[in-house]
Amino acid sequence: MSVPAGRVICCFFCLIFGNVFSQTTALKGRITDPRKEPLAGVLVQVKDTRLSAVSNENGEFSLAVSRTTDLVLRFSLVGFQTLELSTFPSGTLTVTLKEQVKELNETVVYGKTETAAARELSVKAQVLDMKQVHALPVNISELMNRSSGIRIRQTGGLGSATDVNLNGFSGKSIRYFKDGIPMDYLGEGFSLSSVPVNMLERVEIYKGVLPVGLGADALGGAVNLIGRKLTRNYADVSYEIGSYNTHRANLNTYFSKNKVFYGLDAFFNHSDNNYKVNVKVTDPDTRNQEDAKVPLFHNAYTGAFGQAFVGLRDLRWADEIRLELSGFKFNREQQHPALMTEPYGGIVSRQSSVIPGLRYKKQLGALEIDQFLVYNTLSISRTDTLKGTYNWLGVFTPNPTRNGESSRPSLSDIRNNYLTSRTNLKYRLNSTHLLEFNQVITRADREGKDPLGPKFLDTQVDVLSLPSEYIKWVSSAGINSRFFRNKLDNLLMVKYFSYKATGVETYQSREVSTTDAQTSKGNTWGVAEGLKYHFTPDHLVRFSAEYSNRLPDHNELFGDAVWIVQNFGIRPERSLNFNLGWRASVRNKYTLELNSFYRRTRDLILLVPIQAPFARYENQQNVKGFGIEADGSVQLDARFCVSANATWQSMRLFGITTQQELWKNDARLRNTPFLFGNLGLNYQSAPVFRQKAILKAFVFYSYLHEYYLETIPKRLEGSGLFGKAQVNTLLVIPNQHLVNTGVQLDIPALRTAVGLDIKNLLNKDIYDNYRVQRAGRSIHLKINYSIK
Repeated sequence: MSVPAGRVICCFFCLIFGNVFSQTTALKGRITDPRKEPLAGVLVQVKDTRLSAVSNENGEFSLAVSRTTDLVLRFSLVGFQTLELSTFPSGTLTVTLKEQVKELNETVVYGKTETAAARELSVKAQVLDMKQVHALPVNISELMNRSSGIRIRQTGGLGSATDVNLNGFSGKSIRYFKDGIPMDYLGEGFSLSSVPVNMLERVEIYKGVLPVGLGADALGGAVNLIGRKLTRNYADVSYEIGSYNTHRANLNTYFSKNKVFYGLDAFFNHSDNNYKVNVKVTDPDTRNQEDAKVPLFHNAYTGAFGQAFVGLRDLRWADEIRLELSGFKFNREQQHPALMTEPYGGIVSRQSSVIPGLRYKKQLGALEIDQFLVYNTLSISRTDTLKGTYNWLGVFTPNPTRNGESSRPSLSDIRNNYLTSRTNLKYRLNSTHLLEFNQVITRADREGKDPLGPKFLDTQVDVLSLPSEYIKWVSSAGINSRFFRNKLDNLLMVKYFSYKATGVETYQSREVSTTDAQTSKGNTWGVAEGLKYHFTPDHLVRFSAEYSNRLPDHNELFGDAVWIVQNFGIRPERSLNFNLGWRASVRNKYTLELNSFYRRTRDLILLVPIQAPFARYENQQNVKGFGIEADGSVQLDARFCVSANATWQSMRLFGITTQQELWKNDARLRNTPFLFGNLGLNYQSAPVFRQKAILKAFVFYSYLHEYYLETIPKRLEGSGLFGKAQVNTLLVIPNQHLVNTGVQLDIPALRTAVGLDIKNLLNKDIYDNYRVQRAGRSIHLKINYSIK
């Protein structure tokens, strides 16, 4: 594998910046608003000099000064009053900026609270503030589905696998991060369907170009889960109970004293997921197929996750060093294969891992260092040994000659060894130019056993016993610059990708031998440009362009050892992407946003069913598409706020030359929604009762227009925006209307909050990924208690 380019870039940065500040003293501080929320992007200047810094996402800054006396520091950002300080206590400086109540005449850096600043990056980011919903029994998938341009598809209820669709892209084209670190090593133990909202500060959803700090080979965007900011001691506990025997518990703690901090984050999830679905049931007497609505009987999920951490801050050699130990385990019953074609009653899959991790941060004047390192073994098992079959009524029919319910019996035990290293370096040239370098190395080796699985030809050698190896290197470097009194923000970035994979390609429809061992490798480059221009502090336009490649990852190459089989013949995706957007807002009045995109992608990698019940990732025909989305909210008065968004996108195949498949040209991309929208109404009362309690209520309506499970000719699509397709209804995922409503009562005097949520209020039939049916009406109650 070729990796010198990344090493050269890294060495270049180190040589330039390694010893720049050896003769200076670091003056450090932290900046917050009156609510003690950290402020990112604050311009900190040493008066009457050119020396300056900008606060990071935690509100922290560091200045390399030759002395700490006779200095005047000036702190400024739009929306807050400018502050000057000339006296500095020993230790870390704490600064609080007051909100500006009148219009500013001078132009300064556009910095706001961390969540607000993320919404106004030069690259498009949808930001969900989790602090507002900590008390509600909702999950991340629900909240993301209420946003424009985003659809979350699941294969069932709580704990089921999720797939994010951003502006027409899905699958591995979307990358997932936890606090800026790729989440592959966490398997499904920390996923959108299982993580409680209480554990997060916010969710950042990037569409198109990614920031330099998210080093990944994504094409369609990324989801970054940001943990709660650890600024003061607290302990939060919550418990949720709901329909289908759903129980969710969550604990979050953080304590610090002097330079030491420690804490624990943990959650537990269980649900029987035994909601009713529409299926075809065979009459035992006539053997005819009849429509029936029956409860799922083998669909339960139980999972737990915990992370303990301890660290030190404000050391001479480290601003922060954190050691964490995480662990998770889950058990998932499998009711049916990828499509709801037949029921299972005994297939079970499991995952578990113990994960030590280390994170180191240090600021040396204008240079910031952020290093993360983790190594763990992810254990995955699947059991399918039942001698017989179930029907949809839960009736078991023994069959001594049968081994397993599916066509692939299994007793597998697979170990995936992950090594993830992420290095991020930032160097501020001055108040208007920031250099950044990011490097992510991922190694994933797999080996295991399956006594019931395929064997090498003429041997009893287990195919899974032959190790599979994968390594990927992603390096990115960019410069972020501001011009015209900081009204224009420009990001220019280049990326280098390299990978190598070795393993065996097989599935049970054919015999295999040692000659099937294959190697796949490659390397490539990408470039991106992002522009943002502020007409006023709250009125901006954005444009981004990117030519990028996405490498096939280890799951796409090796499969999941369950239903997804290997394919070493897939090629990297290549895509040219453009985004254009406009945003305007007035605080406490309204927010309006319009965005559009264009994509032209070759060799798009998608999960495609092959011989039932298996699927594998394949390069689909070239795909091009464009779309528009509108998003807005209006504060009607002090109590009511209404929000709405709508998305239309057209992702179509092109460039097909095979005679028997010419009809696919200009057909829509299969299993991809193209028209959807949301409407919401929120209410918040004035403080009531002696405890100054606050009552909040909401109702959200979501519409999803029909889309197609398989590729259909364009001439058979529905005419007009809301037309119906002229194909077999089983190939159509139908129009869907979903209404969720709930209330929340915050009682600060008792440190308690209670939330009630009714999902699918109208009890409509809701379908999801590959036409898998979701739950009907369900009721959930959540109680939160905080110690701060």
